[in-house]
Amino acid sequence: MQETWGSKGLSIIGVTDEGKGDTEKWIAAKGAKYAYGYDKGGALARFFGVTGIPHVVIVDATGTIVYAGGAGGYSDELLAKATAGALPKPLWEWSPAAKGVKSALLKRQYKLAIDEAAKLGASDDGPTIKAAVESMVKSKVELARSAYAKGDFLGAESLAQALSKELDGLPEKAEAQKVAEDVKANADAAEVIKLQKQVAKIREKAPTKRKDIESALEDLARIQKSPKAGYAATEAEQLVEQLRAALKKDR
Repeated sequence: MQETWGSKGLSIIGVTDEGKGDTEKWIAAKGAKYAYGYDKGGALARFFGVTGIPHVVIVDATGTIVYAGGAGGYSDELLAKATAGALPKPLWEWSPAAKGVKSALLKRQYKLAIDEAAKLGASDDGPTIKAAVESMVKSKVELARSAYAKGDFLGAESLAQALSKELDGLPEKAEAQKVAEDVKANADAAEVIKLQKQVAKIREKAPTKRKDIESALEDLARIQKSPKAGYAATEAEQLVEQLRAALKKDR
């Protein structure tokens, strides 16, 4: 079983490009107790720029990718930071009594999720779940502020706009709206966002043929040379590294 790993909180998710028969045999033989899924065709692997197996992807409690690379390239410090504010258990391990919280979270209705968690007793992890959801909300707002501070205007704008809807009834909504207003008022933001979207479009295409990769590299080089590229240049460079690695693997 070849896998791309993902971490959410303290949960591990294995992703394989092999068939169900081989996968089930591997799971049974290894006694694996984590969730797993299938990536037929390798779309997920291409998205993460996987060039070797095993490949580790760490996703923090806000849904941000904080590490993608080899199995030995991350630290305990990074893991501790990534799990701050994470839910205490994966949703599928929650008590049936917490179905209201689960439903609200899946719909990104955070005020409702907090209210539903407040109804749960200690035996159903109510106080722990409520504190985790509240921490998640604060982390998401902080992520939007952090994105703006480093010039990631597209990330800040997208997250702030989403949070403005998702945080109805919570005081943090005003903070999210402030980030969106700051992006709109920034004179450089519009051009940076335009270039960031171009980088994202290239990433989404996930080119695999040499000709297409070389063409994508040319487009990314043009973006990097733009005098107002800002954070788009950083994102372009990250994608360039992935595509160059893919070219080396294709030799």
